[in-house]
Amino acid sequence: MIVTRRAMTDPKSSAPQPDSPSRDVTESRLQETRLREARLMLETVLNTIPVRVFWKDLDGIYLGCNLLFARDAGLERPEQLVGKTDHDMGWSEQAELYRAADREVTESGTPKLGYEEPQTNPTGEQIWLRTSKIPLRDLNGAVIGVLGTYEDITVSKRAEAEQRRLEAQLQHTQKLESLGILAGGIAHDFNNLLAAILGHADLALADMSGATPYRQHMEGIHTAAIRARELTNQMLAYSGKGRFVVRRLQLNDVVLEMGHLLQASIPKKVSVRYTLAEGLDAVEVDVAQIRQVVMNLMTNAAEACGDTGGLITVSTGRQWATNDDLMSTYLRDAPPDGEYIFLEISDDGCGIAADARTRLFEPFFTSKFQGRGLGLAAVLGIVRGHGGAIKVHSEPGKGSCFKVLLPVGTGAAPEQASSALCETTKETLSGTVLVVDDEDYVREVTRQMLERCGLSVMEAKDGVEALEVYRENREEISMVLLDMTMPRLNGDETFRELQSLDPDVQVMLASGYNEQDATTRFVGRGLVGFIQKPFTLADFTTKIREALALRPAADDRSP
Repeated sequence: MIVTRRAMTDPKSSAPQPDSPSRDVTESRLQETRLREARLMLETVLNTIPVRVFWKDLDGIYLGCNLLFARDAGLERPEQLVGKTDHDMGWSEQAELYRAADREVTESGTPKLGYEEPQTNPTGEQIWLRTSKIPLRDLNGAVIGVLGTYEDITVSKRAEAEQRRLEAQLQHTQKLESLGILAGGIAHDFNNLLAAILGHADLALADMSGATPYRQHMEGIHTAAIRARELTNQMLAYSGKGRFVVRRLQLNDVVLEMGHLLQASIPKKVSVRYTLAEGLDAVEVDVAQIRQVVMNLMTNAAEACGDTGGLITVSTGRQWATNDDLMSTYLRDAPPDGEYIFLEISDDGCGIAADARTRLFEPFFTSKFQGRGLGLAAVLGIVRGHGGAIKVHSEPGKGSCFKVLLPVGTGAAPEQASSALCETTKETLSGTVLVVDDEDYVREVTRQMLERCGLSVMEAKDGVEALEVYRENREEISMVLLDMTMPRLNGDETFRELQSLDPDVQVMLASGYNEQDATTRFVGRGLVGFIQKPFTLADFTTKIREALALRPAADDRSP
């Protein structure tokens, strides 16, 4: 207690008089201390909570903030924010967006909670916020500003975006794989039909003289069947079941060979520039299929340049591809990290629209007036079948870039790419062949081809019937020509049963699928050959001759 006394003189008395009553200030000072402590506690709470807090007046002028908000703004202390507006901050490009939200809250008098908005931080990077704003009121309840909080959700937003990207990529690749299975099944069935068409056309041409007026019609049928076979081969390539004859060779050799062949078909206004790395490791590929990849990509690039012309750049090289690199490719199961040889074909043509890029590798999707939509689908299937990956970058009006990654080869020295065809000779063969196929028209044309070669033929429409025929005629049958896909017993099951009857049985597989896919289950089990449907008479005769040459002599066969 503070007591103040002052002597007072009574004009009528000489004795001093007491002052007014004493004033006690202890309670006042205690209240001041409590207010100071409460202010410090409020500042501590504001600067400790893991969210940003700020408040503004009705004109959008900052009245205060906590330490986290000040640091986001690039300031050292919260006091430095007072008196500024959003136009004065690093996020000035979002100032009007924030001001609109402030007005919405202050004019309606209702909170706006948990909404997302962007912000440009002092480094120029865009981040994402989850913001809440409520009206700031005075003691009388009047709205005098806005109180807001936000938290930085950039990491979670990016994670969500990456998750959506991966899910979309997964759905897209699953769709492509489903289409691949469908395309492979259709191609297989078409190949069976083409086996009959092409076979009968070949047989008819073999019996026709050049003078007959019908020969040109039969040659037209033969040519159409060959082109149809090329079409189904593209479908098989897309499904990953195309014909693979893997060799180790230099990618540059294939690129230069195809570039030379395509030179005449590329418009004169389109220039081609080659940037081929020297000393590249070899790749293990089916040369025919890699030729198709180069041809399809270069042809597409030339067409993208259009009548006005342009530049195609063909590059090769070696690169280390990480998981992040490979996950951005058009494949569901990305190949492993490692060294890859790449082929990159780019153009400065019209580019590809965003909606078309999402369907780029779907079979039968095309933006060309006369396209079939199988070129890029086949490219994807071929690359997938070789354990590689493919990336695409394109912008409308700026051109496109297709980059194919192929694993570095291992093994023997690379071979030179060659397109030479084997010469066949005509001769009369001897023996009996058991033809096993569930399609009557395939068995019929195959029988006629074999008989034309001088061979006797027995037939079976499925595996069960084949076992009965072989059991009764084992000594006569020189070889079994076995289809893979049949009812009751499939080719694999029939082959096992035949081997149990006769360990020395000579079996040659015939399938509408490729050799690698069809023969995987027969590795090391004594197949004497494989032929893919549809086949020409010349190819068929060569394969049969080669297979029969492997049969053991009668004295060498197991009893």
